Amino acid sequence: MKYILIICLIYGLGFGQSSHRGLTTELLKDLQRAIADSTSLPGDSLNISFTDESTLTAFLNSCLPKTPNQSEIGQVDITSNAITLSINHSTSKSIRNSRYLRQLELHVRFIHEQTEYAWQGIISDNLSKAQLKSILDEEIPFEVKGNYSRGEPAVILIVLTTLGVFSLGAALFFIRT
Repeated sequence: MKYILIICLIYGLGFGQSSHRGLTTELLKDLQRAIADSTSLPGDSLNISFTDESTLTAFLNSCLPKTPNQSEIGQVDITSNAITLSINHSTSKSIRNSRYLRQLELHVRFIHEQTEYAWQGIISDNLSKAQLKSILDEEIPFEVKGNYSRGEPAVILIVLTTLGVFSLGAALFFIRT
């Protein structure tokens, strides 16, 4: 039983990653704590929501952490000013095992009892190349920026290299016979 648990832990560590939605949820938890600190309301009674009519607003509202004791007293309206997701190569010395830094930045305004507050939050994490490739297929309503595709070889170079290896193999075969 002990060996099965160890294998499951090692297997899980190799595939651990968070999606863009998970990263957004963590950033919005920080926003919720900032709103609770700014308004002096308890965090479990806050009823926060984004007020714009767009796909970005629907995405952000779906990522908001749900609180069980929502009330009208703790109603806070949020307007997003800007959201930026950037993925860049880390400054590691290894080219073969390159890592990527994913950074999500959110600028919002929120209003509570005719008082307006501004908040800016940034959250980041590191990704491997395999994690990056699986996450890039995820549907998100904002653009991904950065130099994450800088180290990828061009398709034509891959094709030319493959053809060169096959022609070298064919030449060696015919020389042998």
